[in-house]
Amino acid sequence: MLKYFIKRILSALVTIFFIITITFFLMKAIPGDPFASEKMPNPEVRAAMMAKYGLDKPLLTQYVIYLGNFIRGDFGVSYTKAGITVNKVIGDGFPYSLAIGIYASLVVVFAGILFGAICALRQNKLIDRIFMVLATIGATIPSFVLATGFLFLFSKTLGLVPAFGVDSAAGYIGPVLVIGAFPLSFITRLTRTSLLEVQQQDYIRTARSKGISEFKVIYKHAMRNALLPVVTYIGPMVASIVTGSFVIEKVFGIPGVGSLFTTSIVNRDYPLIMGITVFFAILLVISVLIVDIVYVLVDPRIKLD
Repeated sequence: MLKYFIKRILSALVTIFFIITITFFLMKAIPGDPFASEKMPNPEVRAAMMAKYGLDKPLLTQYVIYLGNFIRGDFGVSYTKAGITVNKVIGDGFPYSLAIGIYASLVVVFAGILFGAICALRQNKLIDRIFMVLATIGATIPSFVLATGFLFLFSKTLGLVPAFGVDSAAGYIGPVLVIGAFPLSFITRLTRTSLLEVQQQDYIRTARSKGISEFKVIYKHAMRNALLPVVTYIGPMVASIVTGSFVIEKVFGIPGVGSLFTTSIVNRDYPLIMGITVFFAILLVISVLIVDIVYVLVDPRIKLD
């Protein structure tokens, strides 16, 4: 077990290194810079700002400096938020994305598995068709369309939820439902398909032939194996949801990580772009590692060796 964890941690570190490297050089390849002439027409002031933030140094030197700062846990200073470090910017915005992400993940996982199981056990029945139609709608309609429709109906028309921010519990309802719409639809369909497939396996027929109750057959034997592909999807899904949806946070006026990332790209705020990207990568790697561990616990047939 220890050897497995060491290998996975080393693999995670290598993955993060490549993400940092690729993102850094691709970001620098984008035309323009934070202090372009149209933003700062005075060439002397522009040169001073470039020197202040080390942007006048050779690209490889900038890369080495960034790696050194990253190892110390320093993501640098934001160009657009004077005197504020990227660590603080992310620290201020991430709690909003984290809260919405946790709520959305809980709803998606439990509701998705429940709805998928119901559909599989009531295949081709009315409730199965209804859930499949809703799942198709949730998976095909763009999130910003759902967000706009939600705000128009429940905020402007009915006045049940606030149109801006998450200062109250009601403010979380819209972002949670909209962000969770696609993964909820996907997990519902994935659980349904997987459970239907598992029910056709020989060991399920054998369990039924032994007179084991249908409840035990489904929830003790079938569900455990049917959830394996779901568990694989949950890790990256949770990381993606927790980091927030860029468009959704803009629509609902939430100052989360997604909103910050969009602004940083527009303003060529290199440290903030790198900081949020690396932060997301770390979350994703950790989530995948947790999924690998859970996968072993769920399926005893998997050997760490």
